[in-house]
Amino acid sequence: MTRDEFRTIVKGLKAIYADPKFIPDKDAFELWFVLFANTDYAVFQAAVQKYILTSKQYPTPADINEKIAELTAPQAVNAEEAWQMVVKALRNSTYGAEEEFVKLPETVQRAIATPDNLRNMASMPSDTVHSVEKSHFFRVYRAECEQKKQNAMLPESLRVPLATQNQKLLDG
Repeated sequence: MTRDEFRTIVKGLKAIYADPKFIPDKDAFELWFVLFANTDYAVFQAAVQKYILTSKQYPTPADINEKIAELTAPQAVNAEEAWQMVVKALRNSTYGAEEEFVKLPETVQRAIATPDNLRNMASMPSDTVHSVEKSHFFRVYRAECEQKKQNAMLPESLRVPLATQNQKLLDG
């Protein structure tokens, strides 16, 4: 987005939220611009419009960033649908856990963690799988979805270093 495009949107925001504390000076304008400079103008404009139509207070950068994420992030499968994918994978996981694991979406894989976990669940009694394991999966899956949502709100320049750092922590 260009500085002029950003300025146009800020003028509109300031007209609606006529509070002198909202983007009060050039320094604040510059900071906001730096935060959103790499955002597509149409996406930024849509996010601002969505915010204006749903909030009575002027936005923070985080508020606008949330709206951008809502507009651009692919919708995650809900926990129940994800669990049904796991149940389907369990049918062949006694001997084919690796093959079933790679068929699952990334977020579901992260919630399951390893093909061995699929294999272990496949050998458990059905009532344990559909109560204890399901509850555990829901908790982990929802946390994975939330983490994915939070990561999507970060600028690309921060996502790669954080992913690298997290992988180093996991590798020990």
